Amino acid sequence: MEPLTPSQIAAIAHQVVGHGAEGLVCHNLTGRVRFANSHACTSLGYPFEDMVTKSIADYTPEWSEEWWGQHCKRTLDNGNDSLFTYHCNQKGTSYPVEMRSIPHIISDTNEQLICTLIRRAQHTKRYISMLEHAETSHRIGSFDLNVLDQTIIVSANLFAMMGTQQANDLRPSRITERLSQEDAARWSAELVRFLEGFHRMDETFVMRAAAGKKVLMQVVMWSRMEAGLVTGITGHYQMVEQAGKEGMISLEESQRRHIIRALRYTNGRVTGPNGAGRLLKINGKTLFARMKKLKINREDYTNR
Repeated sequence: MEPLTPSQIAAIAHQVVGHGAEGLVCHNLTGRVRFANSHACTSLGYPFEDMVTKSIADYTPEWSEEWWGQHCKRTLDNGNDSLFTYHCNQKGTSYPVEMRSIPHIISDTNEQLICTLIRRAQHTKRYISMLEHAETSHRIGSFDLNVLDQTIIVSANLFAMMGTQQANDLRPSRITERLSQEDAARWSAELVRFLEGFHRMDETFVMRAAAGKKVLMQVVMWSRMEAGLVTGITGHYQMVEQAGKEGMISLEESQRRHIIRALRYTNGRVTGPNGAGRLLKINGKTLFARMKKLKINREDYTNR
């Protein structure tokens, strides 16, 4: 396979207008790298000469041939495709990226390429939105799953809490492997409700976390919907305690935290169709009374 000529690369650059802070990688339909700009080579830690001997599977190990084929098809059919995934550099470090692809045909050879602009996901709206629902704490980790293309992004905290660097290990469907048989059945029943429509889960499970330790984990997840369809699931895990080692928090404190999370999710709205009362399935007047009893003030759910 001959290297792309300077004029062919110039044609790609003319069509794919990228910024200096973004990487550009072009593949053929089998996933073989045909071109990579200097930023992409630096991010992945490979010289250009090595990059053009690789395929997408070499630095996106979580992708199967089927995923690559589906991405190519969407790009060709729609004229573009965007998704999130994880790249792995030469040192073996994984990091989340946003990929935005367009098709490009090399005019003189008729070779079909998929040209992709790549940027680190930490500065994207989706990643920032995932993190904003959780407090800043090493005991809390967040995730965001896109149901349509099955991509998942995971915060660094959640990777550390669960003792893995593989995002696929933390898909909601895979968490059952970390649960007892009884809790796995309860978890699976909750996942079915997410796929049926809008659903919010706030449950506690004994879960296997980093180093195989069993911990009491509070999991809050909710579905995102567009045009009546579930498009994603967002949520966070909070490590409450190491199971069997520390004292449980009081029921009153658990209720207080539960209500505060609901109020944060609804931007402080208590009543109405978008209020915390609806999420918690509790009458608005009753919720106000409980907030007063538990000494929940506006500062508790507006200051993050």
